[in-house]
Amino acid sequence: MRIKEEKKYKIGWMEVAFAICIVLAIAITQANAARVKDVATIEGVSEQQLVGYGLVVGLAGTGDGTRTQFTVQSVANMLQKMGIVVNPNDLRLRNVAAVMVTANLPAFVKPGKKIDVSISSLGDARSLEGGTLLMTPLQAGDGEYYAQAQGAISIGGIATGSRRNSFNKGHALAGAVPNGAVVYREIESADLKTGTLRWVLADPDFSSAVAMANSINQIFPNSAQAEDASTVRVQVPENLRGDYMSFIARAETAEFSVGTNSRVVLNEKTGTLVSGANVQIDEVAVSHGSITVQVASTQAAAPAPVIGAPAITNNTQLTVQEPRTETRVMPAIGNAGQLAQALNSLGVSPRDIIAIFQAIKKAGALHAELVIM
Repeated sequence: MRIKEEKKYKIGWMEVAFAICIVLAIAITQANAARVKDVATIEGVSEQQLVGYGLVVGLAGTGDGTRTQFTVQSVANMLQKMGIVVNPNDLRLRNVAAVMVTANLPAFVKPGKKIDVSISSLGDARSLEGGTLLMTPLQAGDGEYYAQAQGAISIGGIATGSRRNSFNKGHALAGAVPNGAVVYREIESADLKTGTLRWVLADPDFSSAVAMANSINQIFPNSAQAEDASTVRVQVPENLRGDYMSFIARAETAEFSVGTNSRVVLNEKTGTLVSGANVQIDEVAVSHGSITVQVASTQAAAPAPVIGAPAITNNTQLTVQEPRTETRVMPAIGNAGQLAQALNSLGVSPRDIIAIFQAIKKAGALHAELVIM
């Protein structure tokens, strides 16, 4: 009886392992698929960028100085509109800062809806902590005003201290006002009821455009056709032209495999390296070494005469160290996991890895696009 139970137990584990493999295979297949709405947008439907000039008040002496004349003039103009006439030369302001206000207005946002805004210092203010943005109109590139912002600023940094001692954490000259702008004009979007719609891919690619057209055709046969690497033209069927929203909702849920170019992204400032899954590197020999130069200055007291202070002599020593370099052969690499393992085996820093990648690319062994930020 025990033997039979052990066999059943083993068979059960085999079945579970087989089921897990099936689930993982399905998950990998679905992970490579993307919906139309996630990688493409309808032509003529896009968000609008807004910008405005405003004043932040309520700062604890960390605002713009007297040399920032446009802040002083802006405060004088604001007070004049409120019926208070002052001479700009008599104003001494440290609690006010001039800022630029930016926001993105999505398409189809109706008047009365609130959107987030970003605040950035324009003058020589030290911090915007504790400030409040006064009423600021926001205009688009066409010169029309679409929203109006106002509210308390939220920043992610601290800047405080005296002339000699200071403490800085994060960036205190930029912040945000969540839901700080009220929309009072809607963006004019393209007419979607023309019988023909065009979806534009965020990343143009011929294989992606063809795959997206085929995916839409599976839902609406003979309706989609790829025009170029970024545009797919879709003809709305006659029986659905009375309900364009339902047609768009069904078409943008079509899933297809997105084709992307192999790419390696390097950030020289932070030493960050990001590699795609299809990066391939041919077998190549890598030899990388660095030279450390150290200059040390010392002071020594020379024997002094009986009368007078001891003489001081400066000795400067120059030390140059060149570590022994080792040439290693990196095998052919076909995925990101092998790439990470090979780079770790070299035992070099991220900044050295960037230099190695640039050399491998010039040698023609890296079959991927190299992007340096």
